[in-house]
Amino acid sequence: MMKPVLLFCLLLAEAVAYAQTAATPALSEDPVFRIMLPRRIVYPAAAEHAGVYAKVYAGFRIDSKGHVQDISILNPTKIGYGFEHEVIKKLKKLPPLKPDYEGTYALPVTFALSDYGNGAKVTSTTNSLSNMYLGNRILLTELKIVGNVMPIEKGHELAPYTLGTVPLTDR
Repeated sequence: MMKPVLLFCLLLAEAVAYAQTAATPALSEDPVFRIMLPRRIVYPAAAEHAGVYAKVYAGFRIDSKGHVQDISILNPTKIGYGFEHEVIKKLKKLPPLKPDYEGTYALPVTFALSDYGNGAKVTSTTNSLSNMYLGNRILLTELKIVGNVMPIEKGHELAPYTLGTVPLTDR
């Protein structure tokens, strides 16, 4: 008796999951969004110089005409260094997208550092945002923006660090 019930639950869960993914527009795959937006977002100079990396979650809505509206930062605390400003500014400048994408979204943008003094090792945060802050938004594929930490004189090296978490370096 238990096996048919379990099988029914699995089939029902699969059907619901398929319906959600089939109904969800592929905004993450749109060329304007996946290619143009990451090319426009620039690593903030103050953060790059200070060796700071972070992850910003931007919330926004796409209206029935494809315009990006109601842009906000979903992170519970302000990160600073210009990360939030850069993401908001570039989302505002996106050209209209397909009206099929109408809905509310959450976009994770990871600002990572490539440390050339450490063999070009890319350092970034793996933090994720709680569902409490995401709400009913569709979570998009993460965008990664890579900055550089240039080598400093021996003995005066600063390890890259992220705000709000413990530094993740091998130094």
